[in-house]
Amino acid sequence: MAGHTDPLVGCSGFEWDEANAHKNWERHRATPEEAEDAFFNEPLVVRSGVRHSRREKRYYALGQTSGGRCLFVAFTIRRSLVRVISVRKGVPMPSTKMKPVPEFRSEDEEREFWATHDSTEFIDWRSAGRRKFPNLKPSLRTISLRLPVHMIEDLKVLANKRDVPYQSLLKVFLAERLEKERRRA
Repeated sequence: MAGHTDPLVGCSGFEWDEANAHKNWERHRATPEEAEDAFFNEPLVVRSGVRHSRREKRYYALGQTSGGRCLFVAFTIRRSLVRVISVRKGVPMPSTKMKPVPEFRSEDEEREFWATHDSTEFIDWRSAGRRKFPNLKPSLRTISLRLPVHMIEDLKVLANKRDVPYQSLLKVFLAERLEKERRRA
């Protein structure tokens, strides 16, 4: 692809439509955090849409969350952000004859379609390739957390010894414990 830049390589974050996120949860019990998580694990298989909406190129991904859940994600790229349209449980089982993906008039129509149709009937996953998004960062959410003062002070002392911010150290501790719990489950 001489002269063309790969839009996936330039992705630096996610853009979420709250209605999409809510509908994906209601129908498939898939959270935005799970959808994002699938982009950071291997293997991640991405396929460009053969047919797509009138205005934006579509991509389809099969990935796995850190918790081991396989997900199908339909998405587009806006500016340098991944905009998830639909996310649901996915199992790659390529069939020999593919149905054509319809042209969608809106994201709502597309989300409705993918909520009720299996991607393996429409997308030849054998022609998809493993992908990485080197610049992609997960969405962050600010929370309020109440901790005893002595715990915060202990955390600050440990962080100072390691020459890192105490909030960063707290994130590391949480991530390590979550990984340990996932392995146990």
